[in-house]
This record gives sequence, structure tokens and C-alpha cells, in this order.
Amino acid sequence: MVILLLSLSIVLSTGRNILSKKLSDLRFGTKPFFWCQSVLFLGGAVALLLFGGIPKSGISLYTWIYALIYGILLILAQWFYTAALAVGNTALCSTVYSMGFILPTLSGAIFWSESLRVAGVIGVLCAVSAVVVSGIGKKSSTSANRGMGYLAPLIIAMLASGGLGIIQKLQQRSPYAEQRSAFLLIAFLIATGSSLLFALVSRTPSPSIRMRKVSLVVAACVGLFFGCCNLLNTYLAGKLDSAVFFPTLNIGVILLSMGCGMLLFKERFRKKDLAVLLLGIASILLLTVF
Repeated sequence: MVILLLSLSIVLSTGRNILSKKLSDLRFGTKPFFWCQSVLFLGGAVALLLFGGIPKSGISLYTWIYALIYGILLILAQWFYTAALAVGNTALCSTVYSMGFILPTLSGAIFWSESLRVAGVIGVLCAVSAVVVSGIGKKSSTSANRGMGYLAPLIIAMLASGGLGIIQKLQQRSPYAEQRSAFLLIAFLIATGSSLLFALVSRTPSPSIRMRKVSLVVAACVGLFFGCCNLLNTYLAGKLDSAVFFPTLNIGVILLSMGCGMLLFKERFRKKDLAVLLLGIASILLLTVF
């Protein structure tokens, strides 16, 4: 059952990554962008209500605090990942984003006195190298601006995704681990409300950029996948060792996203992109397997 749930999480996470590409034409900071993000998070909340249920007992203060932090990290991860996809290659963005799991890995060594082997240190260096290589572009100013245009939000999204893993670990180690559905539901509702607020106060884009109905449908689907992934991942984080769960999930998403990017978006990979993919996978293996 655990293997089945892990496989389902990989498929849903990849689906969320691929569908998020469909929303990348909505310029970050505009009303259509934030309207779609609010629908996305609302879709996640609906998924949590359907599959996680409503808590029958009271919700602890710790759960509320974890949910608030998690909601902020959800916003940063999803908003900036979508912004990065507007310029970046799908598999490349997925690779760098997936490397956010390094943060919960390092937090174990920092906060819970878990050992970090030499292979782990090399893995961190590989991750840093992958991020640096991903920002290298041509000499022209246009290419440089495009490179920085996706690298900065992608790094923010990566750090936020790593923070999500840390909060998942903290929540599952708390005495209120059984409140994970309530914890996630509150977080998604916070993200929904924040996105809606930004939609109301943000500027209207130029006439050439309009929000289509299909974008709202796609956003709702992404939200459903995102909510289910969060529920599955939080559950699996409490059932599997980190050395098994995180590398399997992230390597699976990277490889499946790479294949889907080639099939669906006809993306071609340059030597730089291949280097980032290989460094990312090497980082994951060195940190958690060897």
C-alpha cells in the first residue's frame, strides 16, 4: 500500500508540474495570475475536504501555528514556481525545485543531531553547482535577463518547498500528528485567502494578457493534484524513512517530468540542461542513498 501511495504521489506531483506550465503565460503580479492561484489553492482545499475529511475533535494551537507557516510556504512555492515556468524548461525547473528536499535533510543534522556523511557534503556541493549552472546563459543582455528572470523565483520556490518538508516532518513528529488533514486544510485556506486578496488589489494587465476560462479549469486541476500530493506526502513522511521517501519521490518526479516535457512541449535539452539534471540527481543520491 505504501509503494502504491508513493507511486501515486509521483504521478500527481508530475501532473501538477506539467499543468502548472499551462498557467505560466499569466504574468506574475497581475490579476489573472492571482485569480488563478486562488482557484488553485481552493482546489487543494476541496481535495483535502474530500480525501482528508473534517476533524471531529478540536484543533491544537500547534496545528494552527504549523498551518500558518505552511500556508506561507505554499504561497511562495507555488507562486514563484509558476513564475519560473514562464521562462524555464519544465524538466530543469522541476529538477531545481525538487532539490528543496535538501533543507529537511540538513535540518536533521542541525536540529536532531543526525550524521551528515562526506557523501552528503558532496551532494550539497552538487546541488549548489546545479543551481549555478542553471543560471548560466548567453552573453546577450536579453538572455541574461531571461536567465535571472526564472532563476530568482525558482530558487525562492526551491527554498520554500524545502521548508514544506521541514514543517511536514515537525507536524508528524508532534503529539498532534493525526491532525494532518486539518493542518493542511487550514494552510490551503490561508493560501487561498492571500491569493484572493492579492487578486483584488493587484493591477490589471495589458489587453494582450487575459485570463481565459480554461486557465481557471487548469488551476483547479493543479490545486486538486497539489492538495492530494500534500496529504499523501505528509502521511508518507511519517511512515517511511527520509532516506527512502525523499529521493524516491524527487527522482521519480524529475525523470517523469523530463519525459513529459519532451513529449508534451517538444522541449529540447542543451548540454547545460543535461548537466543540471545530472547534478540534481547526483545530489539526491549522494545525500540520501550512499
